[in-house]
Amino acid sequence: MPLQQFFPFIPDHMSWDSWNGNLIMWYSEEAIPFHPEKDWKKTGRFVAQTSAFSTYPVPDPDLFDNWQDWARDVTLIINGPTS
Repeated sequence: MPLQQFFPFIPDHMSWDSWNGNLIMWYSEEAIPFHPEKDWKKTGRFVAQTSAFSTYPVPDPDLFDNWQDWARDVTLIINGPTS
């Protein structure tokens, strides 16, 4: 299944629960799990392995110190650069 054209949730001013919850709802066909914020990298690894994201360069969450930076990169991959 191709990735949605636009993911309207920017992580900069959101809680992990809100961002992860929106990801779960937006990509419900992928059964993305919910993990508490302390385990956000588990969700990141799962996202990288889903069929919807498999053709996109979802970054390895282990390369990031916090979920916001990782999620910002994932959102950029989905939405493309903005002007």
